[in-house]
Amino acid sequence: MNKKNVSIYIPAFNAEKTIRDSITSIKNQSYQFDEIIVINDNSNDFTLDIIKEFKDVNIINNVENKGLGYNRNLGVKNSSHKIIASIDADVVLEKNWLEVMMQNFEQSENIICGGKMIEELIQNKFNAWRAKYYTQNWGDKSFENPPFLYGCNTIQHKSVWDTVNGYDESLHTNGEDINYSNKIKSYQHLKMRYCSDALAKHLQDDNLNTLSNRVWRYHSFGYKIKKPSFYKTLKLSLKQLKFFFQRSFQNLIKFEFNFISINFAILIKFIVLEHSYYKKLRK
Repeated sequence: MNKKNVSIYIPAFNAEKTIRDSITSIKNQSYQFDEIIVINDNSNDFTLDIIKEFKDVNIINNVENKGLGYNRNLGVKNSSHKIIASIDADVVLEKNWLEVMMQNFEQSENIICGGKMIEELIQNKFNAWRAKYYTQNWGDKSFENPPFLYGCNTIQHKSVWDTVNGYDESLHTNGEDINYSNKIKSYQHLKMRYCSDALAKHLQDDNLNTLSNRVWRYHSFGYKIKKPSFYKTLKLSLKQLKFFFQRSFQNLIKFEFNFISINFAILIKFIVLEHSYYKKLRK
């Protein structure tokens, strides 16, 4: 394989617990990155101080919090090379992640690839619940044209980003990866590929409140109905009620009793969060 230049960027907001591990995993790759960019999205913790420990990392500081869609575009725009990877600030890469990914660019430039991310901290019951119901991978086999690529660990040729006119900057916390994938699908010459051998680990450590907010953001901002309305609130609440009964029934059968209380708490908190969001935007 001929060595090609590759950039990588990390959007980071209040990532002091994990950003050091993320950057270290990038620097320890068997196939070296040529450029590392970290976008500090106006963090109010020690994220920036930790990033500065790495002297060869290019830092972009946002003076206000801009969100994922904006930061993904910013990362691509400021990358010096045509092949551009990205991971989230709570993700660490296995040593051969980039080496595995680069094999895809020998065959095509019009491609974006996503790796397999698994949860690392599943001894925490909230993380274990998230790993069961909100896994961020498509399984153990590689294939082309997955439903979408999770934005947590991807690599693409800049021509893909140019063709689809970038990420939707109105999507601040969730849904930008699904939206981006859907835009790619509208172009026949562009390809998406899921690479199960490119492994990454998720260091996110949730409690009930952070998990509830994560589930709500995922469904509310990734839902096909974008504009807040009573109809959207009702539809999403009923969908969560359906999830509650389906999951709890399965948990009973499998004696996963610790998950049933989480199911119920997620349902209640989701309805409260979605209703509060609707009321706030009505004012």
